[in-house]
Parts: sequence; C-alpha cells; structure tokens
Amino acid sequence: MSSSDSSSIVIVDQAKRRVIGFVKEIPLAIADARVSVDLMVIDASRATLLVDTDWLRRYLVDLLFSKKKLVFESKEQKLSTPIEYNQPIRNPNHKLKEYKVNIAK
Repeated sequence: MSSSDSSSIVIVDQAKRRVIGFVKEIPLAIADARVSVDLMVIDASRATLLVDTDWLRRYLVDLLFSKKKLVFESKEQKLSTPIEYNQPIRNPNHKLKEYKVNIAK
C-alpha cells in the first residue's frame, strides 16, 4: 500500500475522513468473477466498498436498486450479485438548499 500524504476526503455522510493510503489493482471477488479495483483506504468505523464511475463503465455495471442487485460484465459473461445498502436516504448532515432557476423563454 502506498501511503497518503496526510490528505483527507469527505465521505457520503459529509464527514471528513483521513486517507490512510492507496492500493492498486487488487483482485476482488464479486459473484463468480475476479475483477481488479484500485482502493483508497480511509479511516472509517465500518468496512464499505464504494466504486467509482471508471470501474462502473469498465465492467458495464447496472445498479438495479428496485431489485437490490448489481449486474456487470466480466470476460464477456453477465454476472449478478445482491447489493446491500443501509445509508439513510435523508442524511442528518445534509442541509436542503433552495435554488432559483432561470428558464429562457
């Protein structure tokens, strides 16, 4: 793991977390496939895997929240795995903002 230069990141719940380091091309088993991911290791209270849009595009991922599953392609094979999410839809750290929109006539 390459170490971080004491940088930090703001995560999904708007909390600031210290970046511990980075790991490149780690094999990750999802369903019956082994795929590689780059990891950013952060100081967090629970284990969570978030993937970026590059990974989603690379494996042609479809997130089906209505069916609670992730569908992706690896080595020309379509695979599916259940997803679990327990993040509340309304986050207590997120404040709603009102914006005015100019609509051209």
